[in-house]
Amino acid sequence: MFFNTKHTAALCFATCVAFSSSAIADIVISGTRVIYKSDQKSVNVRLENKGNNPLLVQSWLDTGDDNAEPGSITVPFTATPPVSRIDAKRGQTIKLMYTASSVLPKDRESVFWFNVLEVPPKPDAATATNQSLLQLAFRTRIKLFYRPEGLKGNPSDAPLALKWSWATAGGQTALRVANPTNPTPYYVSFSSGDLETSGKRYPLDVKMIAPFSNDVIKVNGMSGKSSSAKVHFYAINDFGGAIEGNATL
Repeated sequence: MFFNTKHTAALCFATCVAFSSSAIADIVISGTRVIYKSDQKSVNVRLENKGNNPLLVQSWLDTGDDNAEPGSITVPFTATPPVSRIDAKRGQTIKLMYTASSVLPKDRESVFWFNVLEVPPKPDAATATNQSLLQLAFRTRIKLFYRPEGLKGNPSDAPLALKWSWATAGGQTALRVANPTNPTPYYVSFSSGDLETSGKRYPLDVKMIAPFSNDVIKVNGMSGKSSSAKVHFYAINDFGGAIEGNATL
C-alpha cells in the first residue's frame, strides 16, 4: 500500500503557504539524521505523534530524488512497518535494515533519505457536510548515512579537514570546497556559512560535500575576489549538533 506522494506534497505546500502560522506536522522523528554502521543488523527510528488525532504513517527510503514514488524506488534497505497507524500522543518504532541487495562502497559513506508521510484520518460524514474542511498530509525527510566499518579518521573532524579556495559559478563569485578533493571518507553537511571580507559578511549557498570529492558553493551578493577573506561555517555532527569552523583564503 502506497500513497500518492506527489499529490500529498502539493497539497501540503499549497496549504502551508496559506496557513503557515498553524500548519505544523504532528509526527516527530527522533533525530535529524540516521547513522547506520555496517556492523549493525538494524537501526530503529522512533516516531511520535504529538497531535490530538490518530494518523496513518508511511515510511520508506529513497536515493535522493524526492519526486520518486515509493513503489518505484530500489534501495538496499527496508523500513518495517512500511505503513502504520499511530494514535494521538503515542509512538511507533520503524526498523531499518540493510538488505545488501546492492553492494555499497566499503571505503566511504553512502547517503540515502528516510521519508515519513503522515495522512490524517478521513472526517466523519457529519463533519464533512457541515464544515469546509481542508486536510493536510505532511512529508518529512532526513538523511541516512551508511557507514562502513574501519573508515579512517573521525566524522566530527571531517568539516575541519576541508580545503577552501576561490572559484566562479555561472559568472558569480564562489568558493571551491575541498580542493582538490575532500580528504575524508565522510559526508560533510553544512547548516550555514558566510564569507567575511573588508568588514562585510556574505552568506554562502551551503550544500553537502561528498567523500573524496569537491564542489562549488556560491557567495551571495559578492562580485570579484578579495586578497584577504575568512570563511565561517557550521557543519552538522552525527547527533544534529553544530561543528563550528573557520578557514582563511
